[in-house]
Amino acid sequence: MKHTKDVEINLGRYLANGLYPLSLGIGLLIALCFPITYYFLEYQGCERTAAHYAKKTTDTLKEIVIASPNLWKYQIYTFTEIGRDLSQDSDVISIQIHDAKGVLIPNFQYNLQSNEARAWWNRRAPAGTADIIFNNEKIGWVEIRISQKYVLLKTALLFFISATAGILLAFLSYHFPIRVVQRLESELQELFSNMQKAYKESDRLRHAAQESEKRFRGLVDGLDAIVWEADADTRQFTFISHQVENLFFISQDKWLAAADFFKEQISPDDRERVLEAYQRSAEKEVDCQLEYRRIRKDGSSVWVQDNIKIVIDEKEQKKQLRGVMVDISKKKQAEDALNTLNRELHNSVQLLEQRNLEISTFHEMSEMFQLCRDREEAYRIIGVVAQKLFPQDSGVFYTLDTSRNMLDLTFAWGEEVKHKSLFSPDACWALRRGRTPWTFSNNQLTCKNIGCEISHKCTCIPMLSQGETIGVFRLNITSAEEQSSGTNKLDYETKFQLATCMTEHIAMAVANLSLRETLRYLSIRDPLTGLFNRRHMEETLLRELMLAERTKRKFGVIMMDLDHFKLFNDMHGHDAGDSVLREFGNFLLGNIREYDIACRYGGEEFICILPESTLENTLERAEELRRNLMSFSVEHLGRQLGSVTISAGVAVYPEHGTTEATIVKAADEALYCAKKSGRNRVVAAVATGEKDAAEGTLVALDAQH
Repeated sequence: MKHTKDVEINLGRYLANGLYPLSLGIGLLIALCFPITYYFLEYQGCERTAAHYAKKTTDTLKEIVIASPNLWKYQIYTFTEIGRDLSQDSDVISIQIHDAKGVLIPNFQYNLQSNEARAWWNRRAPAGTADIIFNNEKIGWVEIRISQKYVLLKTALLFFISATAGILLAFLSYHFPIRVVQRLESELQELFSNMQKAYKESDRLRHAAQESEKRFRGLVDGLDAIVWEADADTRQFTFISHQVENLFFISQDKWLAAADFFKEQISPDDRERVLEAYQRSAEKEVDCQLEYRRIRKDGSSVWVQDNIKIVIDEKEQKKQLRGVMVDISKKKQAEDALNTLNRELHNSVQLLEQRNLEISTFHEMSEMFQLCRDREEAYRIIGVVAQKLFPQDSGVFYTLDTSRNMLDLTFAWGEEVKHKSLFSPDACWALRRGRTPWTFSNNQLTCKNIGCEISHKCTCIPMLSQGETIGVFRLNITSAEEQSSGTNKLDYETKFQLATCMTEHIAMAVANLSLRETLRYLSIRDPLTGLFNRRHMEETLLRELMLAERTKRKFGVIMMDLDHFKLFNDMHGHDAGDSVLREFGNFLLGNIREYDIACRYGGEEFICILPESTLENTLERAEELRRNLMSFSVEHLGRQLGSVTISAGVAVYPEHGTTEATIVKAADEALYCAKKSGRNRVVAAVATGEKDAAEGTLVALDAQH
């Protein structure tokens, strides 16, 4: 060892003495070669650039020669432009143009600055030449020189950097080996001192190992765990601590004598898994940790955690398994209790989330109900909410019809259950009992409207609002399992409460919609005739006018008046007059198209709006109404009141007006003309373009009587 270190020290000293001059020479060589090479390459590049500028100048002069073959030498302005262009974008210091004999043309000469051109660094400036060819004959040549000032500056800077690098390299080549030699000498001295300390430490460790073995034996005996060792091939314990007797009540000798890791004592549920883990750990030589149950001598089971480590005996070339077995029964009990609490907490969280979902759903349902315009929209919202609140169940929703003597199936969702689509209120036990929900299953009394056997729990909830029956809601718990379970019973009760709450919200919303529909009906309908009132007529007329204007279509307006209605009132009384108006309203509703709009304009005047109708069609419809009414009679208090006739005026958009006011006015004028012409007839308004000086003249179409 010492001889080797001496050789290394001598070699380091030799290298330090020999490499220093060599490194210094290499550094100086680098300091000279790099700048010279760089200057040579840059000089050639400048010559190529100068030649390129010269070629560019000859191309420009060639154009001048072609334009003025005899006067090109006198184009001073053009040469000034060439010189200015080259000097702006390059380092050109001089431009000289010679004729074919080599004589310098004084007009075509440019020097950047006389001092700059005569400077010592530009005495050998890179130059480039190019010939001026005209008609395949050389008539002159151009010489351009480029300044090499910056090339020399860069070369000087590179020389400084290279020289610095070379000197630094020489310094490091000398300093580094000296430092290495000094470090080796110190290491050698330290090695000798460490060897002496190692001999002393070896004796101390031998004594300490003996003491450690004694302490380990005492520690193993005092551990509250079982330390064991087994042969990986024979699966037999070779060592096991005495704690095994206290935990399993089985002697050490029986553990050591039993084969195959004493597998009969492992719980049958875990036996296969544990033996496979032992074998896999031995084959793959990997450590493992197992938790399983072992059977005590008294038959009770104990949860243990077995930490297994694979060890290879280098002397005998055998694999051994070593492990520490710890009783974790209390830990398992605590984990089971914690899992139970986690499940309860999870159920509580799910219950809270469900409650939040229900509250938000009810809130959304209430908001949507406020935006509903009719019951159909409300029924669709109820269907969506019911599916959201009871996704795993099924149900149906019935509402009373307008006659209030039958219940109609409004919607159904979930598992298909046969329900009657129409039944009387007496068929449902929930409606008989009032507000109390009626719950039944397949072994209880069911409602008459159930079309099949129910194999799950079911409830019927009446929907009442202010004492009036609106409908009934039936919920079928299709996700039910054992009804005897306390958890399921709680789930049923929760769902029943939720269904009851939802039914109350729905009943209130449907009642509000019914009230809104009634108010809307009263706001747009005439209470006597059942026709639309004047306000709705004006809104409809404006809407039809805008639609006709956008689609370029026509629509007609018929204004009608009952002939001699005032005389009729005076003869038979106002009650009889009201009967006539009421029956006439029914007559109009029965003799117009579904999309026509019949309105009471005021008193005995009526208006019909006919969308997409021409003048001919409108006249034909008005004449048909007038003719059918002649065979119509009204009966009041058991006596006939006689026949009724009408006078009608017809106007069509856009012939008779482009606004609602002008169209109504045109129809009114036509009606006035019909009444003035003898009544019981139909008159059409005159088109705007056909009116004469006496504006408003109407043409009467007398009916054939």
